[in-house]
Amino acid sequence: MKKVILSLILILNVSLIYAESPGSYRGKETHGFGFGIEGNGIAGSLFYDYAINSDMQIHALASSGGISRATLGGEVSVSSTSTTIGATLRYFPSENYGFFVGGGGGMLSASQSVSQNIKCYDNLLQSFNPTECSGKEGTTISNSVESTYSGIGLWADFGWQGYDGYYFTIGAKGGTSMKLSEDDKTDEIIDYTITDYKSTSVSDWKVAKSPSGVIMSFGWHF
Repeated sequence: MKKVILSLILILNVSLIYAESPGSYRGKETHGFGFGIEGNGIAGSLFYDYAINSDMQIHALASSGGISRATLGGEVSVSSTSTTIGATLRYFPSENYGFFVGGGGGMLSASQSVSQNIKCYDNLLQSFNPTECSGKEGTTISNSVESTYSGIGLWADFGWQGYDGYYFTIGAKGGTSMKLSEDDKTDEIIDYTITDYKSTSVSDWKVAKSPSGVIMSFGWHF
């Protein structure tokens, strides 16, 4: 990730020196298409841009991705996924610079699955047992949890975009989602001291339901 960011910064500096003004290419090349990262950091995206004029741009996106975590022995595994489909209206205050601000919204869905196989100790480590192990010492208990969510995401973004022919965007996105439906089962995750994945799962679930995050994308105008 550090190498990607450094490469984008280098391209940015070269573009500022040699390329036309951002407003000029938006006025000449109406359409744009590309890919990258946009959102909560776990989702890759595809996008289509339409330049209304040199000042305004419609940015349509579809992003999807996930993150998986597991203990070395496989006792606990957590898989979270998120999908967003929406659009942003961006405003470029000056034709001489690529900076923009924007706002938009769309549909957001998320899911999370948690699988636990917990050893219930019957020796000196018994004090580490969760309450679910009561009366089951010396055995292994299993627990599976599935959470789902759908909502309407609202967000604002800002960043920099340049330049002629090919272009890339660097920025940030902040927003919230309004719940349409949710089946939140994170409370059913067993809180196990030795492999404390409950707090991690709850944190991942919160991130998966949010449209906020970074914007790093590359595309082509035509």
